[in-house]
Amino acid sequence: MKRLWGDDGTTEAFRREFTQWARDHGGRLVDNEDGAIFCEFGGTETHASFEIGVYEAGGQHVLRFDTIREEIELKVLAEYAIDDSTLVLKSDQGSREFELDVASGNWSVRKRPI
Repeated sequence: MKRLWGDDGTTEAFRREFTQWARDHGGRLVDNEDGAIFCEFGGTETHASFEIGVYEAGGQHVLRFDTIREEIELKVLAEYAIDDSTLVLKSDQGSREFELDVASGNWSVRKRPI
């Protein structure tokens, strides 16, 4: 896992990898500022369209994932990993994890007590 946030928003490495991941899999950046980066993916035969991004709000680091049917926000995210079509975001103590395989449209959220 790599560090997601730096002193001035998301790290340059995350911005670069997230942007490339989105482009490689048909995504389109819709917001790209120091404190926020979002991309959207159109629907396919196997999954609905969705938007995903991270941003800072009220001193917290937040993931936002929106589909036609669901909206998810997870706070206190600190680490990420991108492997081929999969994006994983974890909280600072590993109690929450969001995983999205953009190729299949499958995603999951895991929470465990700390």
